[in-house]
Amino acid sequence: MNISALSHRTLRGAALAAVAVVTASAFGAGVASAAGSHGATATKTPTCTAANTKVTVEKLQRPINHLLITAKNTSKKSCNAYNYVFLQYGEAQSPAQVWGEKPQSVVTLKPGQSAYASTQPSSPADDGTDGYYTSKLGVYFNSANDQGSEGPGVTLNLPGGKTYVNDPHVTYWHDNVADAIY
Repeated sequence: MNISALSHRTLRGAALAAVAVVTASAFGAGVASAAGSHGATATKTPTCTAANTKVTVEKLQRPINHLLITAKNTSKKSCNAYNYVFLQYGEAQSPAQVWGEKPQSVVTLKPGQSAYASTQPSSPADDGTDGYYTSKLGVYFNSANDQGSEGPGVTLNLPGGKTYVNDPHVTYWHDNVADAIY
């Protein structure tokens, strides 16, 4: 009788163990799937900002009266440079106007790669009477939804000291210098 009771308990325990394995496998797949989709969100490519890039500005030889802005990814992760860069010349109350063709896709910078934009502080036709001089340039990164800047910006010294500014323009971010220069 003890052997029969032991056999019955063993069989019942084995059956419960089999149900537990099947149940755990089913729920385990669900958990892995949920973790996988959550993991994709957690690894979303961040926006490039002054916190994960080094931003520089330099004077271009051609075209005249143009500056090149470079944002080099200094982090260990890729980042996205969205749309165009917000530029604030000196104490200006409004950013430079965007000009040029919008790239077909977002510029994604792997670690060590750079994005480029060019700016024209004033029109060559300007007579020099309606603008102002400044030695500072504020650079701010556009958000993914194009609803303002995201993350910290940076203030740079303009090359050559004071620069004359009147109706400034800036291009979209590009992944190469040639496309950024207009």
